[in-house]
Amino acid sequence: MGRSYFLDKDIVIDRDNNVYLVYTNFNPPGYIFALKKYIFSGKGLWKGYERNLKQYGAINLAQSSQDFNEEPCYGASFPILLKSRILIHLKPEEFARELLKRSPRDGIEEKIIQIYGDLGILNFGVTGSVLIGIQHKDSDIDIVIYGSKSAEEFISNFEGYEPDTSWPIQASKDYSIPIDMAKKIYDKRTRGIFRGIKYSFLFVDEKPRKYCEKVCTPLGEFRDTGDLEGDVNALFYPSIASFTSTNIEAKIVSYEGIYNIIMYGKRKVKVKGVLMKCDEEYSILVGDKKIGGYILPL
Repeated sequence: MGRSYFLDKDIVIDRDNNVYLVYTNFNPPGYIFALKKYIFSGKGLWKGYERNLKQYGAINLAQSSQDFNEEPCYGASFPILLKSRILIHLKPEEFARELLKRSPRDGIEEKIIQIYGDLGILNFGVTGSVLIGIQHKDSDIDIVIYGSKSAEEFISNFEGYEPDTSWPIQASKDYSIPIDMAKKIYDKRTRGIFRGIKYSFLFVDEKPRKYCEKVCTPLGEFRDTGDLEGDVNALFYPSIASFTSTNIEAKIVSYEGIYNIIMYGKRKVKVKGVLMKCDEEYSILVGDKKIGGYILPL
């Protein structure tokens, strides 16, 4: 029997046929944290659907058609969907199991099976337009890797396919960072091109987390340079790593998914975000919808 709880990278469809992407492993009673990704217009490229979120990044998200809720525990507002509005709950790992048991229905599904064979990782899923069944011939492939062990095996062993040279240009526009910095954070292990189709690898903790585990208070905009150190929790979303400078010891919590790969390991970085006091600890929130933020390697 499949799981009934929500995990990051699940997809839900509401009663108005809008498509949402779940983006946390913790959800409060009555609603879930989810981005409204597609809306049905009958004219969109994705079998009548079109993107609601035209560009990624927290600042762009704030300008999209989406319900937000102020979360006192986290000192910020988050995009949400009421559970009473949910019609369908799609799980990436269930689709992947089904796909491996049957013949591929198009070229994209065929490429997913080939990638799976290359990786040899059992704990995987497929999200995005393919999971919904609205992909077109040039749709991206979004593959989910579940669990700490599989994520670390992937990072250690996979070298990536062909680089996607357009990614730094798009990331520079979406996240308002210089192109040369976007090139520094690009890694073809997590984003690239396989046989003419763009792919991304996404990492999800298999275990649900507690909602409102700590209470955070925003203290204001924060900028600093220091040493970052991250383990496998840097790969999951939100990405979490340690930050130390001459001014502060804190955790970096990033809701901007492009930074996860550079938050894994050790390096010197320049950080912009919101400084938060979470119980007795400090956190730096990257991905606030007003100021955005960044984590850039030096």
